[in-house]
Amino acid sequence: AVIQCATRRIDLGRDRTLSVVIPTLNEGATLTECLDSVGEGPGLEIVVSDGGSRDQTLEIAGGREGVRIVEGPAGRGPQLNRGAVATGGEMLLFLHADCRLPAGWRAMIETALADESTSLACFRLHTTSTRAAGPFRRNWLRILDLRSMGLGLPYGDQGFALRRDVFEALGGFPDIPLMEDVALARASRRHGEIRRLPASITTTARRVEGRPVSTWVMFAIFPSLFRMGVSPHRLARWYGVVR
Repeated sequence: AVIQCATRRIDLGRDRTLSVVIPTLNEGATLTECLDSVGEGPGLEIVVSDGGSRDQTLEIAGGREGVRIVEGPAGRGPQLNRGAVATGGEMLLFLHADCRLPAGWRAMIETALADESTSLACFRLHTTSTRAAGPFRRNWLRILDLRSMGLGLPYGDQGFALRRDVFEALGGFPDIPLMEDVALARASRRHGEIRRLPASITTTARRVEGRPVSTWVMFAIFPSLFRMGVSPHRLARWYGVVR
């Protein structure tokens, strides 16, 4: 099947496959909804790349028909790369476990990646509170979501979709403790166009609850600090671990 595009076109093949890679580390509270949003269908495979979960994550993933698990040391970049190696799809979607895909997500990705000029496709972001949220909190989350509308490089919680040949040409995700998504997005922009899809991934506000101002500041300045040469190891220490 050949998908027509406005510029160039790519023959994605009759039996094209799309592989979804989900990195996990103690994601038992979020993984079920994530997998439900992915769904199932012909030519779709799902790999959960686990980094040593001690909760019910592996039980949830193992109980899903068609979901495969790969295990190894924790670290989002290496986990994403291990997951990609374990898949066979010519298209890849890297999805955080606390994210839920919008309806019609697969057709949007396939159409975007059929355009040869697209190196990376991602969604917009809709962040929901994990607590009872009043008007101030909801408005604050909408402000945080503005970054996904095109203000700078996308982050991994927007879902990163690439053709496998592009992913391999870029060398995959770097083995760094933070900013692996920004590094891949930067490399993708040099390779081609980053296309933001006309729908939003829903994600949780667990990274911002309790420290909304400092998190907004980190989202705003960390990519610039990284670009200026600040070590991702130092940035990771400032960021901390929120799960």
